[in-house]
Amino acid sequence: MAGRISKGLRAVTFVAMAIVVVAGGCHHSRSRPVDGTEASDEELHALIGRQVTIRGTFSLWGKFGAFVSFGHQQVIYLVPKGSFTWGEQYSEMEGKLVAATGTLCFYLSPNVKPTGRAVARAPDYFYFEAETAQLRLISQ
Repeated sequence: MAGRISKGLRAVTFVAMAIVVVAGGCHHSRSRPVDGTEASDEELHALIGRQVTIRGTFSLWGKFGAFVSFGHQQVIYLVPKGSFTWGEQYSEMEGKLVAATGTLCFYLSPNVKPTGRAVARAPDYFYFEAETAQLRLISQ
């Protein structure tokens, strides 16, 4: 009798696990993005790896490429990882209010080795991958 209960319990466990896997597991991608527009740098750090929406002014002319500026001189870069190109649709967004949504990432610039002369170090910055970020104009 214990064998039957054990087999039944295993079957129920298997079905429950299958439902969780089909439903998307713990990282359900259909959840709404977090609005990070008013977030401080510290709050943005807590959102790394999550879907975030930022509303601000778009530009193609940042130090590291395209970006959205928002809040108190904060910037989220849109960094291409492959062969992504910025087409005409993006140049038409230059200087306009946009909503950018993507998985928030953070680039931590490596420390430079000490030398006898001054050496510049790239700043740390937040970014979305350009290939997967969604960018749309906001009507004003």
